Order: sequence, then C-alpha cells, then structure tokens
Amino acid sequence: MKIIIPSLLLPPISFFIDALKADEWLIEINETFTKQTFRNRYYIATSQGIRAMIVPLYRPNGSNTLTKDILLSKDYNWIEYHHKTIITNYRNSAYFDYYEDELIDIFSKYDKLYEINTALLQWTLNQLNYKIDINYTNDFKNDYSNDYLDLRTKYRRYEAIKIPVYRQVFIDKLDFIPNLSIFDLLCNLGPESIIYLKNLIL
Repeated sequence: MKIIIPSLLLPPISFFIDALKADEWLIEINETFTKQTFRNRYYIATSQGIRAMIVPLYRPNGSNTLTKDILLSKDYNWIEYHHKTIITNYRNSAYFDYYEDELIDIFSKYDKLYEINTALLQWTLNQLNYKIDINYTNDFKNDYSNDYLDLRTKYRRYEAIKIPVYRQVFIDKLDFIPNLSIFDLLCNLGPESIIYLKNLIL
C-alpha cells in the first residue's frame, strides 16, 4: 500500500499505526502550510500532564508559503528549550540516554521544517529497525489515484485514542497518557517499540 502524508514532526503513535501498514510514503511538501498541526509540534508527557512542544517558524511568503519553503525560526533558542524540557521529563525513562544526543544533533542540523521532519522520521524508522520507501511530492494535487491512501488532512490535533498501556515516567502520578509522540514510546520501550506498534496494526 502507498500513502500520501503531511510532513510531521515526531508524529504521534496513531500516525505509525496507519503508516506502518504501507510500504511507500509520499510526503506532501507542496501544500500551503497549515498552522497549529503536527507539522511543527509534538506532544510529550510532563509531570504536569501533556505538553505541546512547538518549533517556531518563519514563513517567507506569509500565509501563502508552501511547506517546502517553511524555515525554522532563528529568533528564539527553541532547541535549548526543547532539550531542557526533554531532559527534565525523560531522563528517568529506560532508554532516553540512548537517544538524547542523536535527537539534539538532528534538531541542530537543518534550516527548513520539512528537512528536520524527514530526518526525524528516518531516524525513528532506524530506531524501529523498519524500512520504508520515502519520497516527496513534485507538485500539489487535490486528488491522487486509487494507488494512494490520502492522509494529508489527518493528524491535525491531538487525539487521546485508546491504545494498550505501556510504562511512562509519570504513570503513577498522572495515569497513562495515550498517543503521545513516537519519542515517548521509544524512550520508554526502546527496541520493543516496534513490537508494540506491530501488535496494533495486526
């Protein structure tokens, strides 16, 4: 199966439930950028509950800027904020130490949003030991052939979908928070993350 997807930042578990059923991902980078979606935010668990981690952006062409042209803002040291917040909330997770340096290195390498999103997707797939053929759209089309499942309008808002409980850092205080960023799953389950996901797509 082939799917066409938006460019997403460390997507939620629900994305991988859908996407791992496919053998090819086509990432839409020629759409007009949609604000306040998973395109530039991911959700983590903190001691106070769920938190949206937002990457600030610069849109060269204002509201008409295409996803492929969206730049990461240089006006705010968001990398330091994300790093400190992640350390505070995940340093006690079982596998955080394995991922911290690589994640921050990716955060520091890119100027465009779609580049960092794709790099993090590839990194995630590497951690899951899972291979997917990933390509970009060449132009924008409203409709694709029946060969593609179009998921471009999905994953706009956080949804607390029902999924099996796994151990989280603050589970004793807050109970289980479902459908966080794939980063949360990796930090808590490590190599077993792919087994967890495969059980959800059977």
